[in-house]
Amino acid sequence: MSENLGQAGVEGTLPSGSMPESSDIDQTMDPVDDDSIWTPRDQTRKEIMAAKADQSRKNRPWILAGVLILVGIAAIPAWAFINEFVLPPRELAVRVEDRSYTRGEVVDFIRFHQRLTEEVGEVFNIGSSLFQSLQTISENEMAFQGAPGLGITVSDLEIDYEVRRLLGYGYLTEEHRTESSDAQVAEAQFQFLNNVGLTEERYREIIQKGLFRKRVRERVGENVPRIQEQVHVYRIILHGFEPDVRNRIAQRVNGGENFSDLAFEYSVDSEVRRSGGDEGWLPAGVIPEFDPLFFGLDDEGNRNLPIGKVSEIVRVQAEGSFGVLYVAEYLPAREIDRGPLELLKDAALTSWFNEFRAQVEVELILNSTIADWVNEQVKLSRALPTPEPDNTFDGGFMIDESGQLVPATRP
Repeated sequence: MSENLGQAGVEGTLPSGSMPESSDIDQTMDPVDDDSIWTPRDQTRKEIMAAKADQSRKNRPWILAGVLILVGIAAIPAWAFINEFVLPPRELAVRVEDRSYTRGEVVDFIRFHQRLTEEVGEVFNIGSSLFQSLQTISENEMAFQGAPGLGITVSDLEIDYEVRRLLGYGYLTEEHRTESSDAQVAEAQFQFLNNVGLTEERYREIIQKGLFRKRVRERVGENVPRIQEQVHVYRIILHGFEPDVRNRIAQRVNGGENFSDLAFEYSVDSEVRRSGGDEGWLPAGVIPEFDPLFFGLDDEGNRNLPIGKVSEIVRVQAEGSFGVLYVAEYLPAREIDRGPLELLKDAALTSWFNEFRAQVEVELILNSTIADWVNEQVKLSRALPTPEPDNTFDGGFMIDESGQLVPATRP
């Protein structure tokens, strides 16, 4: 029955007379698998791999672009971190010949001295710390490099003692050291380094080069003559340029009144009033700007400032103050007092640095960007007010912030 239905169906769909003979069918069609008539032919493994490789090549630029974008996004905070925290500490700040100091080392130096200052109950001078630190670092390095030419050395034992002294154990000389005292010093040093953020190696280097500076100062200071001509100086500080006040003072002195009493009456500076204006015995070189006045002679051989006479109004450039000076005595040969002697040693050291600097390459880098960065890193404490630096020596003179030797005043 099924065979008849099949034949009927075929016969019903073909036009009359179009039914081919079976022999014709055999001659015009090859036998094939029934499934291959309606579905695509399966790809070979080689063709599949080739297609995947081709698609991968097409996708590769897009993948690479995506990776680059992700890397770029990730690099932004990484670069910001490197630019702010990694690179600045390594940038050059000071160089003396082939020894370079980075910003980070400058920060270490400032923190070191800040901590020492605060531990003795004083307040660190914020305003001039950076400039002074750069200058001191360069000078200490010059002292270190120039010391061999002066026959100067610094031993490990000297460094050890300076470490103890700075930590408050200066009374522990080598013969007084014990196991217990060494343990105390070690603990104090550990606490100090931990608070400052210094390595022991860096800590000892700072101390070592500071000692070389002291030794060089002592050596060049030996050349300062201890016996020199000197004048005994008094002064009065005025409110400003006041010729009338100066003339009244001069008249009263010429009339026999004591200049020291007048200093108490007229001076606007409390320290000058307390001392009666006495600035002590001064040799030449302590205040170079006043040397011609104190020691110079005019064309006729008379002193520029006669003994017992009041000077015209003078201005102390470093202070910006006006006043009058008075020489009470003059001696052609007198031993220098300790205060003026120390100032002359400082002047001798400055001269040595200037001479040595001319022989080597010295570079100091300072601008507002570096100053802001260093001050941020140091994180100076502002709990206490900025102090007035107390560099006064016996004799009534001081070193101001610019390094000049000027008469000391205390408003």
